[in-house]
Amino acid sequence: MKALLRLEDIGPGGYYETTESQMKLRAVADYLYMQRVPFHVAVISRFVDPERGIDCSIGNPNSAASVRFVQTLHTLCARGASLGMHGYTHQYDQSISGDGYEFAYSGCKKDCPPDDPIESLSSMIQFQQSYAYRRIQQASSAFQAAGLRPNWFETPHYAASEVQRKILEACTWLFYEDNPDAPDSRQVTFRSSRSILGKTYYVPTPLGYVGGDTVEQDVNRMISQVNHFGEDDLASFFYHPFLEFPYIHIRKYAPPYYEEGSPLKRLIQNLLSIDRHFVSILDLIHSYISPQSV
Repeated sequence: MKALLRLEDIGPGGYYETTESQMKLRAVADYLYMQRVPFHVAVISRFVDPERGIDCSIGNPNSAASVRFVQTLHTLCARGASLGMHGYTHQYDQSISGDGYEFAYSGCKKDCPPDDPIESLSSMIQFQQSYAYRRIQQASSAFQAAGLRPNWFETPHYAASEVQRKILEACTWLFYEDNPDAPDSRQVTFRSSRSILGKTYYVPTPLGYVGGDTVEQDVNRMISQVNHFGEDDLASFFYHPFLEFPYIHIRKYAPPYYEEGSPLKRLIQNLLSIDRHFVSILDLIHSYISPQSV
């Protein structure tokens, strides 16, 4: 009975731009490490807030804020984190990273990301000039400049047009999000694609997430919902760690004090108490890939 945890929307700005917030983020990682819980971090590699004039990339060695954040990511990796590219900026135009969309989606009315033409899939030149390809390459370059290695990809808000998704699937074989062809699946699924493995694997989050305005409701829902999961269903969810920050207190001459009873601690302890075993996405997916495909 497997469980997975992803820490969502982690970038060099917003909730995680200050030294204190990064210390609290490291405290969350320390707790998970002590509980032997492997975890995943969805990294927004370039944080943009047009209204505040903020544009901070993890690939910028001349930015003190960027360098400090990258050091935090390296610390998280030392605590067992698996990093993933959560788009590049997780926004477009005047929207804010973490809130905005990055790829085309139906129903958009404001700050709408562009779509790519179907011809992008039939010509290498057009493929490499496509918006989706350039975004994932920019994210990859930022990771490389920061000395970090992403293991998976996640589209912001699980949204991209079909053409853009095929472009992204050609660039990475592992998505940590619900499969658009099987959105209600509780298990690993795949889509045939042009990835290096011939398939693109999707690891879903069927337990959803804890909303900032519905914390107690969502924690109780997830605890109840997982009791109805089968042996092979993934108790997989994502969590915004800033929700833990009110429970973490920075001390001058001692490690941070992390209160018991926080929403994340309650979820972790509940899953462990019912013999759910937390695993990393790479260990999970390994069993789905034949030795011939590696």
